[in-house]
Amino acid sequence: MKPKKYQLLILFVFLGIIQYNAHAQTPLKTLVIIAHPDDESMLSVTLYKLAKEQHGQVDLFVITNGEAGYRYSTLAEQYYGLKLTDAADARKNLPAIRKKELHEAGEVLGISHYYFGNQADSHYSTDEHEPLDTSWHVPAVKQQLHQLLIQNHYNYVFCLLPEADTHAGHKAATLLALDVVASLPANERPIVLGAALRNKADDVKTFKQLAAYERTTAISTAPSFSVDRTTSFSYRNKINYKIIANWELAAHKSQGATQMTMNDGDLEEFWYFKINSPEKLAQTAQLFERLSQSPYVQQQWLSQTSTKP
Repeated sequence: MKPKKYQLLILFVFLGIIQYNAHAQTPLKTLVIIAHPDDESMLSVTLYKLAKEQHGQVDLFVITNGEAGYRYSTLAEQYYGLKLTDAADARKNLPAIRKKELHEAGEVLGISHYYFGNQADSHYSTDEHEPLDTSWHVPAVKQQLHQLLIQNHYNYVFCLLPEADTHAGHKAATLLALDVVASLPANERPIVLGAALRNKADDVKTFKQLAAYERTTAISTAPSFSVDRTTSFSYRNKINYKIIANWELAAHKSQGATQMTMNDGDLEEFWYFKINSPEKLAQTAQLFERLSQSPYVQQQWLSQTSTKP
């Protein structure tokens, strides 16, 4: 082979290595689609690990301002010096407070960008038709979500598992997320996962398709992936990731009942929806394998009475 051909071959190999490394080092981009500020608390440790440990980009899209979450704001009235515990005051004062709390929680998790749909948070219900048919301007939300997905090229979309007995807004947010992702060309769709929180002492959670919504079908009734908040590290393995979950939850001071759930939840579990490409299941498993690792080095700590340096 002539020297010039050698040079060309070396150049192509070199360029290929650069392209491969650039692709490998591209940070993962995740969009979390939720109904209310504080819904991200259900998967806070996963988001922390994606942003802080995996150095990825994690963005939040929050459909409502959470103004209906006022009934347990008694102590928050003292903290903020504002009336919050009746509907009229809440609709005036809570939206700004809850956005501020979300940004404080996001500082703990490493959130990159915040997007708000500014839709009405009317009242608690388990009927998803209420927000979808009455409270929310669904075409506007879908258009905003579609634009975000097209512009930002997310690898993953996380939402809450749309269980039949959960908050109507939680289900509605996930239904909209699935609809918008499904509207994209198959090769441009991010992977959509549904999240739920469970204590290890509880029965294993199973999930079936939400009635009348085929898009909510998962590949398995059992969760496909999980992140363990109880993974321990540091001196004598005395601390774990529940510290992160508690720091994050503590930011949402206006939500008194939610604050009472400190230390609840051992596992953040995830269901892989059938609208996702089967070929991407393996790469998602690899991601959660990385998330299962703790970057904090286990050290042999010296006794406090040791005279060794």
